[in-house]
Amino acid sequence: MYCWKKFTVIICIIIIGCKKEDNFPDVYVNESIYLAGSAEYIDFYGNLYAWDTIPGGIGGIIIVQGHNETFMAYDRACTYETNGNEMNENCIIYDTPNQYIFSCQQCCKSKFSIIDGSISEGPAGQALKAYNTYFDGTYLYITN
Repeated sequence: MYCWKKFTVIICIIIIGCKKEDNFPDVYVNESIYLAGSAEYIDFYGNLYAWDTIPGGIGGIIIVQGHNETFMAYDRACTYETNGNEMNENCIIYDTPNQYIFSCQQCCKSKFSIIDGSISEGPAGQALKAYNTYFDGTYLYITN
């Protein structure tokens, strides 16, 4: 009997602890970008932590070059001001003088890490929305 009580308490803790607070709206993302040999992305492709933006997602998509031809992709909409499928038009992420930080300059002044999209400063309660990426050596695929 005692084991069942312990088991029930542990399950309850796991369920409560695993609750994910994600208020960011889900939109369909399925983008492909020709990178290898593309003149459009020549300053971006092959440069560690270089980044560029493309249309898509809620506020546009930031793509970041990581180590060993890996890429990260984040939505440009600030997670602080996004509610449902609507977004404050001024709450878009921009670059800062610090090349490793993005900022929501026009709205809440939150700052986010370019490396993983995490919050480094400000009132935003969650990291930037990250999308899945796959690079086949020629094309970068961004999906959710």
